[in-house]
Amino acid sequence: MAKKKIGIYGQLQSTANNKVEDLYLIVDDQSICFSVKNTVSNEFVAFEAFTNTNENIGWNQLVAYLQNNSKLIQAIYGNIHFVMNSPRMILSKKQKISDLTIYLNELNIVHGEKYEEELMISPAGPDAVLVYSVPDALQSLLSRVFPTGKWRHYASYLLDQKEASGLHIQLFENKYILLIQHEGKIQLLQYQDISGDDMNVYTILNACKSIGLNPNTMAVYITGYNELEHSWINNLVSYFENAALISAPETGIGATLNKEYPHHNYATYFIF
Repeated sequence: MAKKKIGIYGQLQSTANNKVEDLYLIVDDQSICFSVKNTVSNEFVAFEAFTNTNENIGWNQLVAYLQNNSKLIQAIYGNIHFVMNSPRMILSKKQKISDLTIYLNELNIVHGEKYEEELMISPAGPDAVLVYSVPDALQSLLSRVFPTGKWRHYASYLLDQKEASGLHIQLFENKYILLIQHEGKIQLLQYQDISGDDMNVYTILNACKSIGLNPNTMAVYITGYNELEHSWINNLVSYFENAALISAPETGIGATLNKEYPHHNYATYFIF
């Protein structure tokens, strides 16, 4: 069955005539998280995380569970953002033709062919697009609860915000995102499964080597670090020129999160 992992709540101020909070619903294969941001104060004011247990696969039970156990699901919001946090995405060259088949073919070549999914395209700079897909079943389930929700991929928020050159790592429970930016250009964007400590370090260093970059001359920025779960990060940063750990913001509910859960790994859900 599903379970609620965490819930932190501030005061929500939206009314039917004054909608000042936006909801970001971050979805991956096994979890759904609610991040609520006040668009006036620019602070996060509520957060919930729901996940499937190992014996449960799919979103049906998870969505049913949060409908009965979420304190945020019935609140009023200005905008509702569905955020797909899935490895099934690619960064592709922007095409002049309007036919989307070329993007679909690229996605299928990299990740394999899937059916009953909707292809999504979002801008990723002047010459690139982010290509991903959303399963029809997930779209249907969430649209019943939030009919006005609009989809965007988690990686597109990273592409909007990452201006510093170097390696950016976004850590989640079972996976992480690698984003390498060098001389103003995105050199690499991919998901990796978290595996053994040595393999994690090798994979990241090899990614730098494969595009001709020396970690000794690079900075590494890590979001979502939990010292109890990510001991391999300590080894990894020794290969880089400098390192920065990025935590949840200290304003709004972020202050409560950082104080009451000092080893949390939820900072990756506060990037919006």
